[in-house]
Amino acid sequence: MNDLSGFRILVLGAGRSGCAAARLARAHGAEVKVLDSAPQEKLASVQENLAREGIVLECGCTSESWEGPEIFQVVVSPGIALDSPLHRLGESTGAPLVGELEFGASFLHCPFYAVTGTNGKTTTTELLTACLKAAGRKVLAAGNIGLPLSQVALDAPELDALVVEVSSFQMEHAASFRPVVAILLNVTPDHLNRHGSLEKYRECKCRLLEQVPSGGHVVYHSALEMFLNIAPDVSRSRLWLRGETPETTGRPEAKEWLVEADGLRVLDADGAAEGTLLMPRSRFQLQGSHNLANALAVVAALDAMGIPLDSYRGALSDFRSGPHRIQTIATRKGVQYVDDSKATDVDAMIQALRTLGPVAGKKLHLIAGGLDKGCALGEVKTELRMYVKDVYLIGACRQRLAVEWGDQVPCRQCQSLEEAVALAAEQSEPGDTVLLSPGCASMDMFRSYEERGERFAAAVSALPGESS
Repeated sequence: MNDLSGFRILVLGAGRSGCAAARLARAHGAEVKVLDSAPQEKLASVQENLAREGIVLECGCTSESWEGPEIFQVVVSPGIALDSPLHRLGESTGAPLVGELEFGASFLHCPFYAVTGTNGKTTTTELLTACLKAAGRKVLAAGNIGLPLSQVALDAPELDALVVEVSSFQMEHAASFRPVVAILLNVTPDHLNRHGSLEKYRECKCRLLEQVPSGGHVVYHSALEMFLNIAPDVSRSRLWLRGETPETTGRPEAKEWLVEADGLRVLDADGAAEGTLLMPRSRFQLQGSHNLANALAVVAALDAMGIPLDSYRGALSDFRSGPHRIQTIATRKGVQYVDDSKATDVDAMIQALRTLGPVAGKKLHLIAGGLDKGCALGEVKTELRMYVKDVYLIGACRQRLAVEWGDQVPCRQCQSLEEAVALAAEQSEPGDTVLLSPGCASMDMFRSYEERGERFAAAVSALPGESS
């Protein structure tokens, strides 16, 4: 279908996405070269594996201009920033730049159901996939969740649809990616060191909904409507969180979905104020109002697809979040240890404190800190005062946080995660909770948030006393 025979493809970045794109291009006949700024010793095994498939990987690339033969297309991995030397090199070729998401999607012919947002997009992607499977659809979850679309195109499974988690990085080069259904959960400050401002970051997120084609459907939090530019023939569903008041008169074409104290509701067609209770809060395994909002987005999206709630109600109620998301990993000497390593921004940290705080009371010992992504972390001060007994700070921004939070809660700077766990355990009493919810990225001390969570679990396991 996509014959690339005789064309040269340049791929920027030799990570999972870049390598999948390179293999897909090669499988369709292209001459492929991959460029990466990492040194050869770090990518030796990748270079060897690609070479066996006829793909050249050039390591340690620092040039900002292309001096090779004419390039047909440049595929940009999501990790390549717009202001990086590699990106400038790609621009210098004069060839069109496409992201891996867009490149992989061009070889796939099933509908795309896309999910984005600062927080909750992985949980929502997994939940939407589980509900679609329960309703009898053949689907996969792909994209930012860990499976590149280029790899899906290589594997060529027979699918009714592909559920795609989309990051702001991926939307920088994705002009032709057009999902038939798109969900925008929320936008709070994140990745400002990459995008430069909240406005540019929000623009990347909102762009996904604006690319939904005629006849498609979008689901979004009502507070984001002022930032959206959606075509009039795209249908809408608006999410209202607990405490917000739907304004149905302004946009009668938008269906209104509510997160309430008792569960999930939809406003009736006759405009009855109380609406219809879809599922009570007590039926959900998911914790926290933020996860109810994620579940509601799934219900709204499936309603737009004409899939009845009864066909997936069990999957919706039984679903649990994946690891490192407010996950209780152990109880030692009466102290609960909770891994929320996936909380890589302050909004996710706030959601964890709001979920656990009302139950734990002023008995939370918070482990926070890591790589500063240029975001203000002062927004959490109210929750710190209400719920947190003390804070143990790790990582590159621990000094900044100690200054910023020190007037709200006792803060102690630690040299390692293991030290923080040990000190928090010493200060805890039966009934207390030690929570790892960093509010920062992990790459200053760990390869990923997954490794950070695993190290937390190992440090907890090393504490004296049996786990219960």
